[in-house]
Amino acid sequence: MSGESSFPTASSIPKFQPFLLPPLPVTRYNVGPHLNALPSLQPGTSTLHDLVSVLNEQPILALAGLIAAGTLLGRFQWWGISLGASGVLFAAMAMGHWGVRLPEVFTELGVVIFTYTIGLQAGPHFLRTVRRFGVSYLMLALFTLGVAWMVAFASAHLLSIDPALATGIYAGALTSTPALAASLQTLNDPTISVGYGLAYPLGVIGVVLFVQVVPRLLKIDWQQEIERSNAGSDQLQIESAWLRITNPQIEGKTIGQIEATSSSGAVISRIIDKYLAMPPQANTRLCLDQHVRVVGSEGEIKKLELLLGPREQGFKEPRSVISSATLIVTEPGICSNTLEQLQFRERYGLTISRIWRDDFEFVPRAHATLEFGDEVRLVGDEADLARIEPVLGHQAQRLNETQFLPFAVGLLVGVVLGKIPVNLSSNISLQLGMAGGPLMAGLIAGHFGRISKLNFRMPVAARRFVNDLGLILFLGGAGTEAGASFWNVVQSQGGNLLLASSMVTVAPLIAAWGLARYTFGFDALNGLGAVCGAMTSTPGLGAVTRLTDSSAPSTAYVAVYPVALLAVTILAPLLGSLL
Repeated sequence: MSGESSFPTASSIPKFQPFLLPPLPVTRYNVGPHLNALPSLQPGTSTLHDLVSVLNEQPILALAGLIAAGTLLGRFQWWGISLGASGVLFAAMAMGHWGVRLPEVFTELGVVIFTYTIGLQAGPHFLRTVRRFGVSYLMLALFTLGVAWMVAFASAHLLSIDPALATGIYAGALTSTPALAASLQTLNDPTISVGYGLAYPLGVIGVVLFVQVVPRLLKIDWQQEIERSNAGSDQLQIESAWLRITNPQIEGKTIGQIEATSSSGAVISRIIDKYLAMPPQANTRLCLDQHVRVVGSEGEIKKLELLLGPREQGFKEPRSVISSATLIVTEPGICSNTLEQLQFRERYGLTISRIWRDDFEFVPRAHATLEFGDEVRLVGDEADLARIEPVLGHQAQRLNETQFLPFAVGLLVGVVLGKIPVNLSSNISLQLGMAGGPLMAGLIAGHFGRISKLNFRMPVAARRFVNDLGLILFLGGAGTEAGASFWNVVQSQGGNLLLASSMVTVAPLIAAWGLARYTFGFDALNGLGAVCGAMTSTPGLGAVTRLTDSSAPSTAYVAVYPVALLAVTILAPLLGSLL
């Protein structure tokens, strides 16, 4: 855009001279250093050039406009597909094409807080899901990323694609922003963002279409797959059942003795003796024909059923003062203490039947600890429940308080880890960088939750806000740098880039599905969920979950995603280093 400005110039504006006051200057107003920095629009000066100058001199203004434009672009949907936060990248590339630049500190701060909060989110699931589902999900994630890596490597050589562009294509086809961040930090080449921006839409659309087209082509029976998934699932679903004591060897035994000698992890939460309800204390003795309510997984309940007696499917609990309540742990004094140390049964006559933590539900044992933010289900006398509330805290508003000291310590450790060099060979040295280091620190902090007196857990709303803010800052800085050369690169080798992006997206999808379905024997639900996790594609997971009413795809996704997220962050910069 060029030509003379349509704004009035200094010469065309009549000077107004108020009574007893000197004439006001026309071209510059002495109202402060920031507004004085604004360039005046003179005849023959491009309006666009003036706007770019203003945005470069006022980075906060440029960032605010970028957030607004990128958010609007990310909300646009086509066939149910939207760019989300990545809309900021494309808006930033457009601004960068016209000459706008954001300070480098925006990009560095963004990548650090973004990857650290990603680690906090994935940390609680990482080792737990690996132990639960075994090595098959690990192999699937590494195999998928390895296939994509080899295709990107081969494409770079066969199609004569620049190493930085190939690295960006690899990260974009896998829709992995941490991989892009790690590559930029390691290789320090803004051209990587060009390849990412070109491959990212293909990566999003490719996975979403794949998970919807493949089941139709294979004529998959979803009901049959759901039954197969439920039969083979080892996920511990917490249930409850009423048992009637018929084993004469239980006569006179206390609940404490039963729980100590039983291999079951289920707990007895209520006792009914001839329509008289009793709170389950550790020293409460059991008798024949009593009804007890047990809480645990199906397998754990069956163990108690063999020990105590059969289930009573139609039993109805009589009205009593025995009740239950779900309370939130917000009192720092009891955090990190085990249930054995707290002695809720002995001191308050209450039993904790289940705990919800980080989206996981489990039946606690004596060695289990309480942590800040836990939701606990307690069973006992209504008066005792009222007494325990101030002990636990149960102040929901405290869940919204963010502790900045643990947050700052986590970021500091992540930055230090990112600076430590890792020697892969005598000629190749790699750093985790400002993406991999905070990601590793976040995984460790998220897994342990609390280290000494530092509680690294963040409120969900605060963590999501910091995560989105970091992503926007990073994409904004990376996008403006990439936008300067984007159009020239596309014009010179656009066909080869599109072909490479398509191959890096489709090849690992086909390979991963074949491995999951025909080698590991996964059902369609777990197979598709695992493929989406290996491709780090949240939109793909959303498409799978809309196909059928089952939690299996999400479970598989959570098992694979942390591994894929960490691996792709290492493999992406390695690709650029070896090309």
